[in-house]
Amino acid sequence: MNSAYKKECWVALIAFAVTTILTHIYPFYFLFPGITEGTIFGFPTHYFLSIVIAWLLVIPLYWVYINISEKVDEEIAESSPFAVLDEHEREKAEAAKSRTGGAE
Repeated sequence: MNSAYKKECWVALIAFAVTTILTHIYPFYFLFPGITEGTIFGFPTHYFLSIVIAWLLVIPLYWVYINISEKVDEEIAESSPFAVLDEHEREKAEAAKSRTGGAE
């Protein structure tokens, strides 16, 4: 179970680092000063890159992050000692519901 928590921590840290890199691209403007001289759709190039491109790249990153995180959460839930207890309680509730015809 500890490996699932470690995996969850690593995935969160990697997603945070990639998000930080994608949304804080300001050092590129110092390395390549020619970027700030152009325009895209009437906006200065560095504004467009920072606001539009960076955040559009973050959306698929977080889609992947959510999918991986859900799998890790399921792994944690399956390894939890209370998961078996919850399953038995659900089975009892379903059996009681079927005996009463679905009425509570």
